[in-house]
Amino acid sequence: MAVPQTVPIHRLSFEDVLAMVEAGIIGETDHVELENGVLVEMEPSGGSHANRVEWLTRHFVRALGDEYAVRVQSTFLIPDGGFYEPDLIVARPTGDELPRTGELVVEVAFSSRRRDDEKAATYAAAGVREYWIVDVQAGEVITHADL
Repeated sequence: MAVPQTVPIHRLSFEDVLAMVEAGIIGETDHVELENGVLVEMEPSGGSHANRVEWLTRHFVRALGDEYAVRVQSTFLIPDGGFYEPDLIVARPTGDELPRTGELVVEVAFSSRRRDDEKAATYAAAGVREYWIVDVQAGEVITHADL
């Protein structure tokens, strides 16, 4: 009987993903996230998703003024060296090119709800104070506050 061999797994880094984009392996418009070294392809977002994100963006920009930066579908660096691409990040301006924390992170979910729920602990570890999941199909907003 053959003894099963383990195959080493190469986990990707943020720099690996940037190199893949530069080489054209990943397109600049491809929606991917990197979690625990694993590249996860995101569901394509349609017009209905974009409309909701646009509405939320206008609301937050109007309500918050210049005191906060509202980033739309921007890369958010997470503590394990990976990144997410949430729909909205509300944060105090820091001058950092890519945010690592924020006051509020919002995900608009049509069918990615289970995965979005799992992100709450990661956002908490990054110091995010509040995380919202706008569950379109259920017609509700799930809030994770005082993370």
